[in-house]
Amino acid sequence: MSGIHPLWAALPRDAPELQKQAHKLMLQALRNNRDQLPEVLFNPSGISGARVMEAAMGSTLNPKIPAEWRLAALEMLQARMHEVDPSTPRRRFSIPANQQAAVSATVGDEVEALHEFERALEDYLLDPSARAVWTPPGKRSGEENREEPGKTPSAETGQTVDDAAQALTHLGLLVAFLVTRLGHGSPALLAHAVQALDEKPWVAGAWAWVDLRVSESGRGVVQRRRLFLDPTTLVAWMHAQGIAARLPKPREGTKPGQRLGFYRKLAQRSFKHLVKAITVRGSRVTIGSLDVLCKAQIQRLRMDSMPLLATFAEGEFSSSSLEIGTWLRLIGYRAPECAEAAHSIEKEDAGSEGPLPVAEGPLHGIDQQEDSSAAEQLLEGDHRQDGVIADLRAALSAPRAAWEQELDGLIEKLAAEGEAQATARLVVSWLRHLACERKNKGKMLSSGSVRNYRGLLANRVLENLPPSLKEIDEDDLLDAYLEVVMSRRSVEQTGRIMNALASFDGYVRGAHLPDLPRVALPGLEGGAYAISSRILVEEEFAQGLTRIGDGTMAFADECLADHTRAFWVLAFRLGLRRKEILGLKARDIDEHLLRIRRNAARGLKTANASRTLPLFALSAQEHAMVQRLADGRGLEEFVFFGSDPPTDKMLESHPVIAKINDLLERVTGDRRLHPHNLRHSAATLTLFGALSPDLQLGEHPYLMPWMKAAMKHSAPIESAISGALHRRSGRGSAIATLMGHGSELTTYEHYVHCLDLLLFLDTWHGRYDQGPRHYKGRLGPLRHESAQLLVLLGYSTATRIEMKDPVALLRRIGERYPKAAVLLESTATSTPVRVPGAAAPALSTRFSLKHLCGLPGAETLEGFPRQQAELDAVAGLLQHLLPIDPAKHPLLTSVVTRWVEAKMRGYDWAAMTSDAARAWIADVRQLSPHLEPEALHVYREKRTGRKVKDKISRPGDVASYRSAVGRYWVRLADTRSRADTRKSRTDQRRSRLQASLSWTLQMLAQESRES
Repeated sequence: MSGIHPLWAALPRDAPELQKQAHKLMLQALRNNRDQLPEVLFNPSGISGARVMEAAMGSTLNPKIPAEWRLAALEMLQARMHEVDPSTPRRRFSIPANQQAAVSATVGDEVEALHEFERALEDYLLDPSARAVWTPPGKRSGEENREEPGKTPSAETGQTVDDAAQALTHLGLLVAFLVTRLGHGSPALLAHAVQALDEKPWVAGAWAWVDLRVSESGRGVVQRRRLFLDPTTLVAWMHAQGIAARLPKPREGTKPGQRLGFYRKLAQRSFKHLVKAITVRGSRVTIGSLDVLCKAQIQRLRMDSMPLLATFAEGEFSSSSLEIGTWLRLIGYRAPECAEAAHSIEKEDAGSEGPLPVAEGPLHGIDQQEDSSAAEQLLEGDHRQDGVIADLRAALSAPRAAWEQELDGLIEKLAAEGEAQATARLVVSWLRHLACERKNKGKMLSSGSVRNYRGLLANRVLENLPPSLKEIDEDDLLDAYLEVVMSRRSVEQTGRIMNALASFDGYVRGAHLPDLPRVALPGLEGGAYAISSRILVEEEFAQGLTRIGDGTMAFADECLADHTRAFWVLAFRLGLRRKEILGLKARDIDEHLLRIRRNAARGLKTANASRTLPLFALSAQEHAMVQRLADGRGLEEFVFFGSDPPTDKMLESHPVIAKINDLLERVTGDRRLHPHNLRHSAATLTLFGALSPDLQLGEHPYLMPWMKAAMKHSAPIESAISGALHRRSGRGSAIATLMGHGSELTTYEHYVHCLDLLLFLDTWHGRYDQGPRHYKGRLGPLRHESAQLLVLLGYSTATRIEMKDPVALLRRIGERYPKAAVLLESTATSTPVRVPGAAAPALSTRFSLKHLCGLPGAETLEGFPRQQAELDAVAGLLQHLLPIDPAKHPLLTSVVTRWVEAKMRGYDWAAMTSDAARAWIADVRQLSPHLEPEALHVYREKRTGRKVKDKISRPGDVASYRSAVGRYWVRLADTRSRADTRKSRTDQRRSRLQASLSWTLQMLAQESRES
């Protein structure tokens, strides 16, 4: 390597970031040109410097790479080549103006062609002679096929040529709508949409959508994409469903990749049929292919919207939509009751978070040619001169026969250094396994493959994983693996890194750490969706704070309540990881800032995890909750533990985690949420709130209360991160900084779940209200939306439909074609806390658990609620008292007072005569139908004198209390729903829960007397 040292020399460690990026780009340019100039890797002085520079200039013209990086890379290469070859010409580099922008040089022509196509498509739909083409979606067109005279059946399908052409035209219309109306510019996504044509759209209020499971070969990521549909595209989907039986199908047994290719060609073919149908009627169209249409739409998005959404719509990165149960909860609708749809939800959820396999899969995707390893390794940071990376490079540069001895020596050296080098030892052990033991199809891996695995993964793992994996938890390991994957240089490299990471993970679990936490990462388990795309929103966050303080949750002491509040705020507002919160010291919290840094309690995975966050951007109340952690503590004390550093076991078992898990279920009703979902919530809602003003969504008719709350509450934090603290220009960079990610892609692909929603809101904006206020700022021709929709629905042109009310419009579409879509029911009649769009009414002071617990003598009375189950039973009873009309409060006082006066000592029953019991039950029924009494008829047998307790089968029926013999024992039952559905022996809840209900009635009676 000494002969090429002037060209390949490493940069000093303190080199500026621009120089580091330029150095990487220079090495990449040399690698790209090794086919044309093979000598450049090993003997650059043997070729002309002019040839090298010409090739490099051509290979660096990538508009996705910042211009300053490209210029710096060329200047660096020119300087180094001049040392190798003094005849290298000296130039000043600049990039043409038309290549400096993200849009193409022909953007004007492309957008104009797109506008022309939209006008021609509208003319075609509104042409009276074309209306007969559309088949009502309520009928299956395939059932009405009849051969007409002069029409030749297709040899492949048996359809007439006109049938096949008409079916393709229907499909072409849907594809065109998905691109032009909804902004989807990814041919791969359109292929998935065509493949899912049998799926019925779901309709919930103003929302209509189809969920797709999207994956692409080589990218290692499987994502859920929610394809939102506007009313016109919804009807077009129904039309396409009607002709699905007439469309070509791939052969049975076709591989998934080939199936996707088949549907991609089908989408392109159908679009060409649509273009042909348009041009036959005399309209001029300059866009003749689906790829050109997609490209034009992406260019319009770049100009009319923002580059991030354009890149997402183009399919350049993946970002999964919200999990379906979470999405339904946020919009206030319940899942369908039909067995087929419910089964699909269960199947999707069951496979969404599977564990990693322990066994190693086949190693593939590695270039077997050994001569490629030099470039691969140099591009992955192998220019380092010290440390484990340099030791590994030296060990594998020896002859193959000496590898085992060299690697064993390095393993012994690292083992002697203990846990500080545990991860490095595992990496070296894994490479030794690949080099000396691992076989592929019975053969040892080639030297080039082993070296490539080292250059591809070893450096990334050492940079992104903590020094020891032994005590790492699930969230830490998941984040570390994501950082490894997101250190890729290109999307195409994802699959190779995933494959290598799966091999490393399987080896570590099987050979060293069988108890390593199970994490689910897309691609590692062969294609199952893995990232938990569940969040909670502002309304639910506020409910959580209320529940912590209203007495409905049991805390061992007030300190634990303070810890729970602070954890809730830090995780939801600032996206902190669990151990980042639990490992805080008092010195990390000051009046304005919060610092996340390494300490004795927990390390940080990467340098990016060390960050400074703006406490000043929180509300005054939330700021005080966090500040209270440090009050009265020394600077070096751990705010969740005290002066001594907590162990890993203490970090895992801190009682605040159990409280957060309980709180998440209480405010959302979803048992699957865990603390890491608060981090997903922070990323999703912050990005939604940050981008919405730029997209001018403030008056959008689809905005829901939780979306508006995200816009309001995320603005101070996003502004503080991007402006006051780090002065970083991009919104994505600011949010990645908030999350502690080194790459924006990590944030977008694994933590943000709103990009599909933003794309829909942006492209739909103002389509149905064509007034100047809504239309302002959108590129494209005005559309006659109502006329187009009437044609597709088969209505007369004189029909009036609710174009300015999407809810009424979709309801009408659903009622017209009930079998073509899945209509969902609102949850507005259920418990208010489960509907984030509407605030839950607050309990009056009289019915507040906190108020009752504060009454004199409350804590000393038997049944005082201390455990969580007791608090839940009392809160459930009080919740039923809330809707009672204030005019009935005197009756409630009477009911409570009579029961307390009749309560028997040592029992949770009140003994009454038949007349008193009958009157008491009648008053209870008058108060509320949700108050459920229990009753026993207690008497003595005349013959034996034995005491008998007969359960009243219908305790709410006044007629059940007619016998004058003996007494009636009555009480109010625990009305909460049972988590355990097994039938109990008596259907009565006794023990301490009933004692707490008795305590509640006594406190209500006392409160009435005092007031």
